[in-house]
Amino acid sequence: MTKRLILLAVIAITTIGMMNAQVNDERAAYDKAMNAGTVEAWNTFLLDYPQGRYTEQARKLRDAAIVNAYCNKNVQLEALAAYMDTVSVFEPRIKLFYSNLVNNPTHSYRIEHLDVGFNGCTGRVDELVSMANGSKRNNTFIFNSQGLLTQSSIQGNKGVKTIVNYTYSYDNLHGYSLKQSKRKGKTINFAPIYDENDHRVSIKGDNGSRQDFTFNEKGQLTKLVISQEKGEKRTLIYKDGYVIREEVGSQVFRYHYDFDSATGKKFLIAIKELKGNDVIHERTFDYDIDTHGRYTRVAITLDGKPLMTITRSYSD
Repeated sequence: MTKRLILLAVIAITTIGMMNAQVNDERAAYDKAMNAGTVEAWNTFLLDYPQGRYTEQARKLRDAAIVNAYCNKNVQLEALAAYMDTVSVFEPRIKLFYSNLVNNPTHSYRIEHLDVGFNGCTGRVDELVSMANGSKRNNTFIFNSQGLLTQSSIQGNKGVKTIVNYTYSYDNLHGYSLKQSKRKGKTINFAPIYDENDHRVSIKGDNGSRQDFTFNEKGQLTKLVISQEKGEKRTLIYKDGYVIREEVGSQVFRYHYDFDSATGKKFLIAIKELKGNDVIHERTFDYDIDTHGRYTRVAITLDGKPLMTITRSYSD
């Protein structure tokens, strides 16, 4: 064998050895990421081996780890909402989980009390309602870490408080759904209905009440129809996650918002009751907002006259 052939053989053997070493290193890094099973571990592997032998499989496992991190029974609203706010392309599974969660009728993004929402609260909310006639009412709302209302205590005109407790069902495919409410010994059981895309499209109560949801092709809520046990219906029309129109029997209301650049959210500033194209009544809302974008004070007027002031304090 000539010196040239010997040299080529040595080079080939060395190259093969280096390639085998690289493969072994990649495999060891892959096994390490597999054992960790976290999003961070898979991202580290993909950064080190962007075009390796195991890259494609690692991407799939990284995506699965992302889903597992946010689609689980213990996920907290703050983490899930942050993911939805910062990621431009959502994992479809997480988007579905989030949609089913926040579109619960008792979620802090959706629940309405005196037309002023809770804006993603968790923990306890203490509320003082001061009426223009001088009377006062104290209310309390308790939300779990997913932002679902677990108890409300609302004081009536005569000072009597009505306490309602809520419980929820959970499954790994659909996430959370309202299961039961208990009030003064009366229990209402709720059953969810899902469409072929696993969106919850209805929640039916065994007392005859129900809520029906309509979504657009992007999976965004566009309409919510609330039917009470006695047959009364309330229809809410949504655009980009905000109510823009409400229909209650023959009454029609238009919702108006102002965008707050500090929080990146829209805040309700007026509800106008319409008769044809004419405004017959108007409620306006003036806020104080904390650094989390939550209302701490809301002054409400009706047709230019003070109606009530709501003050809130929060404890997580």
